[in-house]
Amino acid sequence: MTSCWLRRTQSFKTVEASLRVDALASARFKISRSKLVNLTSNGDVRVNWTTVTKNGTTLKTGDIVSVSGKGRLKIGEINSTKKGKFSVELIRYL
Repeated sequence: MTSCWLRRTQSFKTVEASLRVDALASARFKISRSKLVNLTSNGDVRVNWTTVTKNGTTLKTGDIVSVSGKGRLKIGEINSTKKGKFSVELIRYL
C-alpha cells in the first residue's frame, strides 16, 4: 500500500553555465529557453510557490520550480566543475 505523500521522482544531472531559472528549467523540461521566457512573462513559472517574473532568478539547493503544463522539479545537489560551470541534480516529480 502506498501513501498519498509518497511521490515518484526521476533524478537527472545536467551541466549549465548558470543557475538561472530559465537555464535549469529548460534543461529539465526539454523546452527552449526562449519559450521559457514567454512562460515566465505570462506568469506560468513559480519558484517555491511564488510567481517569478525575471528569467535571471538564481536557484539554490532545495528550491522547487513549477511550470504550468510541464510539471514540477526540485533542485538537488549543486557542484562546481573545473571549467567554472555548475553540475546540478534536478529531481522531477512524476
